[in-house]
Amino acid sequence: MKPVVTLLAALLLAPLAALHTAEAPPSAARKPNIILIYSDDHGYADLGAQGVDKDIRTPNLDALARDGVRFVRGYVSAPQCVPSRAGVMTGRYQQRFGVEDNTKGPLPLAEQTIAELLKPAGYVSCQVGKWHLEPPPARGAAKEEIANTETGARAFLPGGQGFDEYFTGPMNNFMASHDLQGHKLPNAPQMLTDKRFRCIWQTDAALSFIDRHAHDPFFLYLAYFTPHVPLESPEPWFSRTPEYLPRERRQALAMIAAMDEGIGKIRARLREQGIDQNTLIFFIGDNGAPLHAGAWDGSLNLPLVGEKGMLTDGGIRTPFLAAWPGTLPAGKSYEPPVINLDVAATAVALAGLPRDEKLDGVNLIPFLLGEKTDHPHAALFWRWRSQAAIRSDHWKLILLGPTERFLFDLNGPEGQTELAKNNLLTQFPEVAADLEKQLMAWNATLPPPTLPREQNAQDEMFYDTHVKLTGAKSTTRKKAAASSGETANTQAWLGRNCTLQVADGALHLLPDGKAARPFITRNGLNLAGPVTATLRVRCPGGGTGQISWRTQTDDDFSRDKIATCKLAATADWQDVKVEIPITDLVIHVRVAFPGATDPEIARIELRGANTTISTDWSAKTRPSQP
Repeated sequence: MKPVVTLLAALLLAPLAALHTAEAPPSAARKPNIILIYSDDHGYADLGAQGVDKDIRTPNLDALARDGVRFVRGYVSAPQCVPSRAGVMTGRYQQRFGVEDNTKGPLPLAEQTIAELLKPAGYVSCQVGKWHLEPPPARGAAKEEIANTETGARAFLPGGQGFDEYFTGPMNNFMASHDLQGHKLPNAPQMLTDKRFRCIWQTDAALSFIDRHAHDPFFLYLAYFTPHVPLESPEPWFSRTPEYLPRERRQALAMIAAMDEGIGKIRARLREQGIDQNTLIFFIGDNGAPLHAGAWDGSLNLPLVGEKGMLTDGGIRTPFLAAWPGTLPAGKSYEPPVINLDVAATAVALAGLPRDEKLDGVNLIPFLLGEKTDHPHAALFWRWRSQAAIRSDHWKLILLGPTERFLFDLNGPEGQTELAKNNLLTQFPEVAADLEKQLMAWNATLPPPTLPREQNAQDEMFYDTHVKLTGAKSTTRKKAAASSGETANTQAWLGRNCTLQVADGALHLLPDGKAARPFITRNGLNLAGPVTATLRVRCPGGGTGQISWRTQTDDDFSRDKIATCKLAATADWQDVKVEIPITDLVIHVRVAFPGATDPEIARIELRGANTTISTDWSAKTRPSQP
């Protein structure tokens, strides 16, 4: 009788099981949610998981990398905001529809966004933060103009590009379909204002959307306007940054930390809703950080060469992560090149839709699971302003203007391969010719203006500065290098009113342009007086230097504890000796230089009655001979 009872029970329970399945299908049977997080002018170095810079703190993004995949060679399709966003939103090289640089918007309505691609599969979609794919408002237009306009720019906003919900705006005013409490707004879009730091309301908008649609398959495009200028000092994150860093660097670190905390909240909410294992998250920077004078946003591209606006890796290779707990491998570093265009193709495949042959990206999941072992792309292509490039395997060819060509082997040390001195054009002409042939074949599929392009003055400046190293390296770039530890350690010396860089056998003080004197300082000393300070310096501007000190009984520096020295106005190295007439224990010293100069220090020796502290940045520099 036991088999009969079992069979009867099964027959009675089957309808209940079917009802339960219909009401609350298990997550494994659901189409996965897809979240795309896009940061702004976010350099390659500014992700803790990259292991490049000791000052960056991104614990939640680092956790995302540990739980998923870090793409070591993750590229974007342009070195600038508008075309990069047009590419990621459509999964197509944006040159195909004319959005090649920031002046070539808006995104044509004929192009399908990821939101539109996923709609046939039943996905609900939301855009939060920066959009930048609409026509710019007319000069002098009121902020309400777009929201109140029935035609024109309004049609190009996310609501006209397939998104069901939206909170569109980079700063504190944004056009929304809902308020942050989740209530649908009448006569949307409406202009809302939130005075909190931009990342905070953008995170809250994302959380609100997730709560409303936890049981629907959804696509969320969260475009944080960070660390793009205008720089801010949001608290409590700013106070947690190292005080010795340039203000721009501290602000960028604080803004990135605010974004990182928001990402942590989003992941926590996914877990609370029980959908974290049914959600694929991509995190990508839209392009490299700008580094040139007047544009630096405090972010770093190290160790890569170049900046925003360049087709060297510093302009187009950014933080790039993907995590899908329980599906993608955890803690994987994926080496083959991928590109932001792959997000759309991956989303379409996961939604169960047929592949759209118009897409230039590929579905990355089979490659990440090891089901496909070849590289996702035989080649990647770029065309931007007067530059064009192709990367195939470890080779990269860059075209600059009508005649210049650079062939780089990217298998070399990071930060060294894309320098003019390593241009392999003459050594491997066949490789260069083959790559250029592929590039021109791709170019032939695009609308004009075709290649080659006329020279562009800013592009020439960029390559002179970063690749040829013949232009004057911008102070901002030096600050970026110095604050990141690009070069050797400053050996416990900290910079004030300046940043420090160790290069060419010397410690360089790079003044911040303020009136205050640049100086270096070192604490934690234990030198019994009297103390003799000996410096080997180069100070082309000359002037009066000074050393000040603090003893174990001093709360602060005082005017009566300063010794001065004359610095000759010469480009030659000079030895300078300063006596510190004190018998107490010296614990802290400062070495200051005239403000209108760029001093360099090869060696500092502090000789006390009990011990000597010597810091030598190079054994190669020698004082000039008389």
